Amino acid sequence: MIPAAPASLVVEHLSHRYAGASRAALDDVGFVVAPGERLGLLGPNGAGKSTLMRIVCGFLPIDDGTAARVRVADFDVRTQSRAVRRCVGYMPELVPLYPEMRVREHLQFRAAIKELPRRRTGAEIDRVAGACGLLDVRETPVGKLSRGYRQRVGIADALLGAPRLLVLDEPTVGLDPNQIREIRAMLRELGGAQTLVFSSHILAEVEALCDRVVILSAGRVVLDATLAEALGTARLELEVAADPERARSVVRTALERAALPNAAIDVAAIEPGDGARVSIDLGAADGDAATRLRAALGDACLSAQVPIRALVPGRTRLEARFAEVTGGQREAG
Repeated sequence: MIPAAPASLVVEHLSHRYAGASRAALDDVGFVVAPGERLGLLGPNGAGKSTLMRIVCGFLPIDDGTAARVRVADFDVRTQSRAVRRCVGYMPELVPLYPEMRVREHLQFRAAIKELPRRRTGAEIDRVAGACGLLDVRETPVGKLSRGYRQRVGIADALLGAPRLLVLDEPTVGLDPNQIREIRAMLRELGGAQTLVFSSHILAEVEALCDRVVILSAGRVVLDATLAEALGTARLELEVAADPERARSVVRTALERAALPNAAIDVAAIEPGDGARVSIDLGAADGDAATRLRAALGDACLSAQVPIRALVPGRTRLEARFAEVTGGQREAG
């Protein structure tokens, strides 16, 4: 039997308080990121995201006397910090760049700091420059690049050495919509072997790039779920080949059979006279309500000879889920 690869990131009971702060920046945070997973790390300003990323990457020490345990690729951040840093590619929100250096020179300098073998450096710079769309500007001074291209340099820096864990803190902050789309497309093309922890206030980016989300609020984890779970709602969307009144009648019959008489429904005609869509909100119904209702809808539509065109779970936007679990709050930065 082949042993499973260690998790890319394990965080357990992580708390952190800055000197003089009235409350902890992180309060008993814990989650696990599997190899190859793409995790969106979200939260209001001041929720603890950057503090968490700095600790994971070894830039900020774990508070003494705590039960915290943080491991990256099975290396302990507290006792094996240098080994952890070799496994991590980190791009902070404010990317430290040397404007007088050419792009190639900057990446050579960073490769030396990361102790990449000299014989590999040239090929590695070409690899990350190609991945980040920088091949044509390798000889351009960093200070003469646009904001979008400087962000690309920061991501290329993080990619040097093909680290197992890539941590990007607000990589598209301050960019215009076209630049954001370019950076998003570039990140989407990254190889699946790398694990990504991605922080952004642009929730559409997280929906497009990530398969799981962890949301922090006031230093605590308030949601840890796959993207599908986070966007799922207690709602079903039904489309039938029937007029709205007939669709309403069939759905009411199904709700009675499923013991859900109080569920709210919204019926809309499909123009021009081509059926109806029904949104069914189950509210706080019990966990198997959706399963019961799907079966009851199938039976009711079959009995009434109403063809079902589609029956799918309802979805919400990540923005609404974010507001729900954080209480819509704004925190001090």
